Amino acid sequence: MKRVAFVLLHVLVLTGALVGCATNVSTPSPIEVAPTPTPLPPNMSLPQRIQARGYLILGVRYDLPLFCSVTEEGTLAGFEVDLGRELARRWLGDPEAVHFRQVRSDTAVEHILAGDVDLALAALTHTQEREEQVDFGPTYFLDGQALLVRASDVLTITGPSDLAGRTIGVVEGSEAIDALEATVEFTPTFQIYTGLDQAIEGLARGEVDAVADLHRRLVRGLGSGSDLRLVGPYTQAPVAPAYPSNEPGFADLVALTFQEMWVDGTFADLYGRWFPEAPWPDVEIWPGAATITLEEATGSAARFGTIDAVRSRGRLRVAMVADRPPFAYLDAMGAPVGYEVRLVSTLAERWLGDPLAVDLLPATRDEGMRMLRTGEADLLIGAIPHTQEAELAADFSLTIYVAGESMMIRAGSDIGGIAGLDGQRVAVVSGTGSEEILRRVAQDLQVFPVIIPKATLEEAIAALEAGEVVAIVGERTELLGPAYATPGLGVTALRLTQVPLALGLPPGDSAFRDLVNLTLQAMVRDGTFAAIYGEWFDDSPPEVELWPGSPTQPLRVATSFP
Repeated sequence: MKRVAFVLLHVLVLTGALVGCATNVSTPSPIEVAPTPTPLPPNMSLPQRIQARGYLILGVRYDLPLFCSVTEEGTLAGFEVDLGRELARRWLGDPEAVHFRQVRSDTAVEHILAGDVDLALAALTHTQEREEQVDFGPTYFLDGQALLVRASDVLTITGPSDLAGRTIGVVEGSEAIDALEATVEFTPTFQIYTGLDQAIEGLARGEVDAVADLHRRLVRGLGSGSDLRLVGPYTQAPVAPAYPSNEPGFADLVALTFQEMWVDGTFADLYGRWFPEAPWPDVEIWPGAATITLEEATGSAARFGTIDAVRSRGRLRVAMVADRPPFAYLDAMGAPVGYEVRLVSTLAERWLGDPLAVDLLPATRDEGMRMLRTGEADLLIGAIPHTQEAELAADFSLTIYVAGESMMIRAGSDIGGIAGLDGQRVAVVSGTGSEEILRRVAQDLQVFPVIIPKATLEEAIAALEAGEVVAIVGERTELLGPAYATPGLGVTALRLTQVPLALGLPPGDSAFRDLVNLTLQAMVRDGTFAAIYGEWFDDSPPEVELWPGSPTQPLRVATSFP
């Protein structure tokens, strides 16, 4: 990738005194005023605009220590500054090829929509309202109401319920008071402080037993040598990168770059540098090894108008891989059934007022991906894995199921996990990768099963039924169908690996993806999602990331129901 020249930082003129942040910092970025870049043609994609100007314009806050703030030397430093420089290094070959522009939490979306910034890393909470305005990448910090306690109390204060009879420090006017009162069944005792630093000092002096505030603010109490620890957060508010809608190439670039940083350890290094004692978000790793460069991202085309097409025809068109029980398949009468069939019928009921307003179109996985890109299908179902390679071919909903390598056993077996396989005969299907995964996991646990390769899953099941082996290890989506169809067999909840499954969506149609995901979130909140999941599976449904707030528009496609 061509190395670009050093570029001055692009910022607004600061007013007021902003103090420095962390004791453990990277090389800071100097604050200088750069000229407004020459306007570029508006029809260029975002990756093309970044490539043409040679630098990234990143929106950051200047007033949030550890994330981004101004040091005493007048430079920018923080976790999000380091993230921005790492993105510039990976995309443009130069960590200095980034201009930082000051934004606030309440103006960041406006700057994105106006084209003033390419990407906002500004501790911006991924809310449902913002989801309808801009797009978001993967969560890189889990915010929410949390507690700061002394290290000596972490075993006795594990959450809000342990604060009965204790004094809690809060900042005057903070939302922490209402949040705690809504969470616990007792009346909390509060000590009011004028500022967070005063509350943290009060905790260190023993005036209070905990300080309650937002996670992103409390991390400032975790500096080097601190005797304080974070508990929580006990409410969920994911923080994620925000960027313009309908930019599929840029969305893929952001998502896969974060995947790379998680896998190669870069993210852990940056996070640990700034938040050494803070819990980090539970990130979802997609299988695969796909990559995309800034240059490659410039050619991705978006698919628009899915909502208008659904409204016009009054029906959903769903490509279905039809041989994937219990996810999507044909029953003995030839009728389509399954977990995902129920999900899309529920979407049709909520959007169109009719659960039968669904046309299911048989397809292979590759055909279904093509149909999403051409507009022949609105959705793709049938145990579709959300892999890094698939991310480049289509968009995806929130995760609706977690698959991966699992274990089939006979009913009544007391083998619940890998430890129970020590010295036991276990079947795998040759050539599937299951043997390698089982050996790796077993070795880590110092367990030594006797692995019996079989040519087909049918042969492995026959061996299990005959008692020749005590279990079969294989991909969960392959095991569930035969287990459902064969009396006396079952699949344990164990996952040796995790593979997220999701609904396939047209690439780059942000409005339709928002509709799908916001509807899924509503179904999670009202219990519908768990109820449908429970019809088909006996384990717990996946923990869907919930975004605070509520949609600004009704989650309907038809203007009125009949």
